[in-house]
Amino acid sequence: VTCIIGGSKVSTKINILSSLLENADNLVIVGAMANNFLKFKGVNVGASLVEKGSENNIKNINTLAGKNKCNIIIPVDCKTSPNVNGDPVYKSLSDIDSKDMILDIGKNTIDLINKTIDSSNTVFWNGPAGYCENKSFSTGTSSVANKIAANTKMKSLISIVGGGDTIAAIKN
Repeated sequence: VTCIIGGSKVSTKINILSSLLENADNLVIVGAMANNFLKFKGVNVGASLVEKGSENNIKNINTLAGKNKCNIIIPVDCKTSPNVNGDPVYKSLSDIDSKDMILDIGKNTIDLINKTIDSSNTVFWNGPAGYCENKSFSTGTSSVANKIAANTKMKSLISIVGGGDTIAAIKN
């Protein structure tokens, strides 16, 4: 079982994350929520959206994941820009500077998520992988949607997809 969770605030999804960790094998954190996890690990997230005071929640999630043997997957690369309307620039996490905003997952993260989906029997997805309101930063979300759809169509996957932003991204 893999749960792919995005969104911007850890605090609004802390209860669902804790509950999912009890039954999931993999918890994939994407979107602006991933910035909090990256920052917690000491990655410079530049000017990216982060939720102040999320450290204790992330620490608790990591502890609970360890107790339940749930693998937490966070981005390993990204697409950045100085603003949400700018052009995407692919960067490794070590190359993010203070003016960069992380606005989408990168190709290595997409590959990692796709491999995780391929090895799953069930996927629950809520929250886009990037700032998909700008087509330049919708690659991650589209890739996740396409992989889930293809595996579901082949009847190798049970998929549950929800959330307003996720459904809007799929429709687009």
